[in-house]
Amino acid sequence: MKLALCSTGQEFTSTLDERFGRTNYFIFYNTESSEMDVVENSAREAAGGAGGLAVQQLVDNGVEILIAPEVGPQALDALNRFNIPAFKQGIFKTAERAIAAWGNGELIEIEKPGNKGLHKA
Repeated sequence: MKLALCSTGQEFTSTLDERFGRTNYFIFYNTESSEMDVVENSAREAAGGAGGLAVQQLVDNGVEILIAPEVGPQALDALNRFNIPAFKQGIFKTAERAIAAWGNGELIEIEKPGNKGLHKA
């Protein structure tokens, strides 16, 4: 299964970002092979609609699960359209810790859109 996380840096131990659509990087983690890949978020500089554009980037990279701080209404609609569940990263501050928490069933699924950090560049 391929997970995506929002990160401020390019390392497994980098601090997770508090933004989704405008995060600097996405960390992609394959739970079966334990392989990690990092890509720059091409949507972060968008004039508008960064959340929806970020979701398209996840889809293009075969992501099946998103771990994020929260997502806005358009991003949540797009995630639902592509059947990609999103889980709140909560108190976990690194990809390593958030992935472990997800594997242990400790993360809560995002069912309602948030608005913290929206339109933050």
